[in-house]
Amino acid sequence: MRLLISLSISMRKRGVVAGRSFLRLLVDGAPLPRYDDVLRRAVADAASPAEIDHLQAEHTLALRLRDTLEKQHARQEQQRALVECATELAEDRGDPDAILTLIVSRARRLLGCDMAYLSLNDDADRSTRMRVMVGATSSAWKDVRIPFGVGVGGRVAATGTPFSTSDYFSDERLAHDPAVDASVRAERQVSIVGVPLRAGAVLGVLFASNRSPGPFPHDAIALLGSYAVLAATAIEQARSRHGKDQELAALRLANAALRRRTVAEERAFAAHDRTMDIVLRGGGVQEVVTAAGDQLGGVLAVFDEFEQPVAWTPGASDEALKEMSAAAGGGLGGPGGGVHDGTYWATGLEAGTERLGALVWAPPDASAGIGDLDGRLLGRAAVVASLLLLFGRNLAAAEARVRGELLDDLLTPNPRTYSSLAERALRIGYQPQKRHAVVVAHIRAENRRSLASAASDLAAARDGLSTVRDGRAVLVVPSDDPSLTGRRISRSLAARLGSPVTVGAAGPVDDPADLPAAYAEALACAHALLRLDRAGTAATAGDLGYAGLLLGDGASATGFVERTLGPVIQHDEQRGAMLMETLGTYFATGQSLVASAKRLHIHPNTVTQRLDRVKRLLGVDWNSPEHTLEVQLALRLHRLGRALDA
Repeated sequence: MRLLISLSISMRKRGVVAGRSFLRLLVDGAPLPRYDDVLRRAVADAASPAEIDHLQAEHTLALRLRDTLEKQHARQEQQRALVECATELAEDRGDPDAILTLIVSRARRLLGCDMAYLSLNDDADRSTRMRVMVGATSSAWKDVRIPFGVGVGGRVAATGTPFSTSDYFSDERLAHDPAVDASVRAERQVSIVGVPLRAGAVLGVLFASNRSPGPFPHDAIALLGSYAVLAATAIEQARSRHGKDQELAALRLANAALRRRTVAEERAFAAHDRTMDIVLRGGGVQEVVTAAGDQLGGVLAVFDEFEQPVAWTPGASDEALKEMSAAAGGGLGGPGGGVHDGTYWATGLEAGTERLGALVWAPPDASAGIGDLDGRLLGRAAVVASLLLLFGRNLAAAEARVRGELLDDLLTPNPRTYSSLAERALRIGYQPQKRHAVVVAHIRAENRRSLASAASDLAAARDGLSTVRDGRAVLVVPSDDPSLTGRRISRSLAARLGSPVTVGAAGPVDDPADLPAAYAEALACAHALLRLDRAGTAATAGDLGYAGLLLGDGASATGFVERTLGPVIQHDEQRGAMLMETLGTYFATGQSLVASAKRLHIHPNTVTQRLDRVKRLLGVDWNSPEHTLEVQLALRLHRLGRALDA
């Protein structure tokens, strides 16, 4: 300002046009050559050497004034830029890495340099580590560790004061490190300035560099230092915000986990209370399954040791239960544990070493894993179901003696006692009018001690009766398929006793008066299997055919004839037909239709018609090689029986 006043006074004293021109140039912000042009024209018009000296002094004064104004303008621009940077840094940024990138980008723009970068101190190993670089052409700078005292960054980090070099590699003031020098060389850096990022303590170093030699101006270094103060404050604030955000996020996660645990505990307590209520008021397995199913969702079912469903959640389809039954065989884990086959969770129901069955769960989402709460609920349901099954089994054991005595009486032919036996059966819940299979189970002598209890448990679980006769278990259980029932009982007893169990089966019968004959037939089948060296298997008389008649002790020829030709005999008796005679003649003539017709004095077509009727009565395979021998043997036994009766 003093220079401007001096120039104005000089102009008023002398009234020189050149002075006005210099003022005009200053006002217009004209470039330097314009000042020289005005001076040349004024000197050319000067009248004396003194006037020339005066003009040159005015020119010099104008240039000094121009330089002062430009510096003031530059400082104003720097201050404006600092204010803009401070405003940007003050914006809420929770990510510390984002604020570092912003700091470096603005530093490069502020100084107009080739590169800007930033390192943060690690006081533990006394180094400052490179974090962000803008303007880099390689990745050599990443994760470079600059020891305190080494290079520009190490020196600034150690001393906390700015440092500038016009030529990094030729500056003898600097200590060098191969890794640091390699990163500088990779970016072709020459002149470098570093200022401390200080917020109380030194946090790191803010750098600016050029790829050409030459010192950074003092005002540029001062500007970078001022900016570093703002940057350090922003870094501290970002760290603080980030730390608080992390703490808040951790608290939110902990709160959410606590809420989930609270909800889970409430569900667990509710399930426990409901289950205990069921047990205390004498509820059964079905109620436990329904209650657990309400908590778990999906389909839940309990299967016995025969893999038969005992109880299941409402709405479970027969197909679903069938598939779950297959999974029940894999439920080898104890209560609280389980086996997952990819679709179902199967948990073993056990009492000590005794397997009672399995609890199988089909979750709503088969692909999802089992959660801690679901695992606990499933385990608790398995424990309670095991207890209830065990209670039921113990009750059945207490009733076993009564039921065994009843079965012994039922197996003893005495028609006069059937009415009283029926009353006894009803009192213990046995329904003799249902179709039943009679099963005789044989095991080696050393395992017979456990056979009675195992058979009693199986019979009770299936609403049947059991007893022991001559070291063999006899079971009468509801069934429409004695052959299948026999095989299942053989497998179950063998699995429980650890020894092969041979089973003969007969039935089905729905009249108590038929039980003694069915028992004799089942016993004969068991004998036949043992004589065929088929220990550990199961069969009915139908499965064995004539072999059962030949090998079974006490096997009935009448029963064999009835099983083989019964429908044909009944047809002849009801309609006065001659199918039995036709069959005998057919086999006697070597299965010749023509010869049979001649012997019977009928047309061959009539023979064919009668044999078609036999096929409808006995089945399409009656004349197959597999059945021909049995049919012929039955015919001979039938003729023999009629001859003896005559």
